[in-house]
Amino acid sequence: MVSGSCTDEVTLNVSAARLWKGAIEEPHILYPKLMPDFFSKAERIGEGVGAINVFYFAPAANLPPGSLNKIKIEVLDEATFTFKNSSVEGGLLGVLVKSQTYESVFVPSGAHSCVAKLKFEYETIGDRDLTEEELKGTRDGSIGVLKATEGYLLANPDVYA
Repeated sequence: MVSGSCTDEVTLNVSAARLWKGAIEEPHILYPKLMPDFFSKAERIGEGVGAINVFYFAPAANLPPGSLNKIKIEVLDEATFTFKNSSVEGGLLGVLVKSQTYESVFVPSGAHSCVAKLKFEYETIGDRDLTEEELKGTRDGSIGVLKATEGYLLANPDVYA
């Protein structure tokens, strides 16, 4: 087993508060609407810390039929815009990693902008680290949903205002 992590930062032209509402509080509603070629549907089971978000992938996502990702909310702190989840089922879990967590912190950088600081931590099943190519889907997906949310919020300035 190898423990590893990767981090990313992305500047977004929407406030941390608006991004939080769309990307963290309502991803199960927003993501299938914004990225229907990637997410066929999504649901949230429960509320707050301990809730499970389930994302079902569309055929165009180029994943095996019926692919999904279940994630458990571990940290949900709106005061600091800090969110952390752990995988329960799907994604790299059981294929390349035995555990994985994802954390995002939205740092306000202006009235209408923020920096999203993203961290992905994992423990592999085998005795080798994940390659950059194996991490690419997770990294690109995390940034992609934030950029899609940003685009939607810029086009709809009254949403989550």
